[in-house]
This record gives sequence, structure tokens and C-alpha cells, in this order.
Amino acid sequence: MDPVLLNSISIFLVQIGSRFLTFKFTEAQQKTIQHPWVQSIILFAMFYLGTRSLLISLCLILVYNLCLYFLLNEHSAYNIYNRRWLQNEGLQKEFTSKTKTYTQNITKLI
Repeated sequence: MDPVLLNSISIFLVQIGSRFLTFKFTEAQQKTIQHPWVQSIILFAMFYLGTRSLLISLCLILVYNLCLYFLLNEHSAYNIYNRRWLQNEGLQKEFTSKTKTYTQNITKLI
């Protein structure tokens, strides 16, 4: 069977299956799945299935985590959001120091 056709069929089946399959997780399983490391592993697996390349998948997960935890995180000292906009939207009351933000981000990851 042609690999392109096989990949197309498998992606189609995954899309159909993900819509109609329901899983009932226990509270401990839900808490485990919500952990950032587990979500990164699941996302890495999705990237790997899409690209079939370990190096590209690692690069994609690195860029994703960089954006999620630093550039697009309003609590990060390295965020790209305008500070005034964050304060106007009520997302950030006051600017926090880089040291305090860094400590908070590290404790969340650990």
C-alpha cells in the first residue's frame, strides 16, 4: 500500500475517532494529564506523528514551550504583551520584578 495513502487514511481515522471516543478519567488521571510536563509529552507525540522527524518535533516543542511559558505568558518578565494593555484588561495589576516572576515560573514547572 502506498505510504501517502496509508498516512492519509490513518489521519482521517484519528480525526473521526477523536470526535466520537469518550474517555472517563479518574480524578488522579485528570490531574496527571493537566500537568505541564505530561501535556508537553503528549504534544511532542502529536508533533512526531505529524512530522515523523525527531529533530523537527523537538524543535517544535521547544518553540511551543518558549512561546507558552515566556513570550505569551503575561506573568513572565519576557512577555511580548504591552504592559499598559495588560493593566487595562485587568490581566496584570502591577509590574512584578523579574526575579519574583522567574521564581514563580520555576515553581510552577517543578
